[in-house]
This record gives sequence, C-alpha cells and structure tokens, in this order.
Amino acid sequence: MGGGLDSFDLFIVVAYGKIMPEELINLPRIGTINIHYSLLPKYRGAAPVEAAILAGDRETGVSVQQMEFKLDSGPILAEEKTLIGPDETAPELGKRLTELGAALLVKILPGITGGKINPRPQDESGAIYCKKIKKEDGLVDLNEPAKILWYKYRAYFGWPGLYFFAGDKRVIIKEATYADGVFLIKKVLPEGRKIMDYQNFLREIKTNTWK
Repeated sequence: MGGGLDSFDLFIVVAYGKIMPEELINLPRIGTINIHYSLLPKYRGAAPVEAAILAGDRETGVSVQQMEFKLDSGPILAEEKTLIGPDETAPELGKRLTELGAALLVKILPGITGGKINPRPQDESGAIYCKKIKKEDGLVDLNEPAKILWYKYRAYFGWPGLYFFAGDKRVIIKEATYADGVFLIKKVLPEGRKIMDYQNFLREIKTNTWK
C-alpha cells in the first residue's frame, strides 16, 4: 500500500462542524467535500439538527459542499430537502439525514470526480450560525411557553436531555407530548431515583415524601 495522503483523489467529511486545516482541505487532487445536515447557508456550525428543531422549522435537509478554510461556507455541490416530523427528535432526524446524505453522495459522486457538477456559491446574506450544544442548554423553566418546551425537549432528547431542578436535585424529562398548545410531561428521572410517572413525582412533592 503506497502513497501518502496526497495520493488521494477526494476527502469526504460528514457533519464535521469544525474548521479543517487548509493544507489538509487542499491535499487531495479534487479537494475535500462535506456532508452538512442543513440547507446551507442556514445553520452553519456544530448543531444544525438541533437548531432546526429549536427554531420550529418544518423543513431541513443535507448539503454537499466543497470545504473551505471557513466554517461551512464552501460552494454547494448538491442538496436534498426533507420535512421534519412534528414529533421527531434530534437523534431521529440526525439518523434520517445521515441516510439521506449517504444516498445523495452516491448519486452525485460520479459527477464530482468527473468534474461535471458546477458548484453554487452560498448566499452570505442568508448565513445563520448555530452554537455547539452544552449540558446547561438542557435546563429549562417549566413556565416557558409550551411550544418552546416542546422544541427543546425534541432538540435535546438523549443529550443533554431536558431537565429542571426540584430543590437541589436534577430532574430529567424522559417522556413528554405536545397537543392543543399544552406541553404534557409523562415520565421523569429524578436524580438518584428510577424513572417515574410525572404525576407521582408531583404527588410526592406536594406531600413532602420526595427525597
């Protein structure tokens, strides 16, 4: 097996969310392409899936772009749109976008390697950047609007999880629904306890039997 990195024709990066060194981007003969989980230039950055759900977007997609030495700013080679399910969580949507991106890449790869695809520059006026998700982003005030709580629950499902504090104990919302403008919590995981029904949790709080 001979040759170094400079012997490759193309590098493919998936949902990288960081700035790659310029010398590495330009190393392959054709260059480096990135499959990004949004319709660029919307939601550049590390958490485009969560950002779309938090914004209440009904549509998202994947973009295949040429990588440049600037975060998710390179020309677009292809994109594929998809609707966001009303109950879809970030892990579920991320899995679908992975499959969508893989299928799109297989479809356009011959055109990329054959130089038959004309890259389309991104419209910088429409650029939106999303921040990296942190653990503390999952902390919520249950008095927030129900729809916002629902967006956060779906966006932060799995990690960091949506949570609040009862005294000094963290309580993770493990199951919830949204209907008729109401955010309904079904199951919670109090710190140091097992998953329990939210109504039982409230009952223990009211009767001072929860510890």
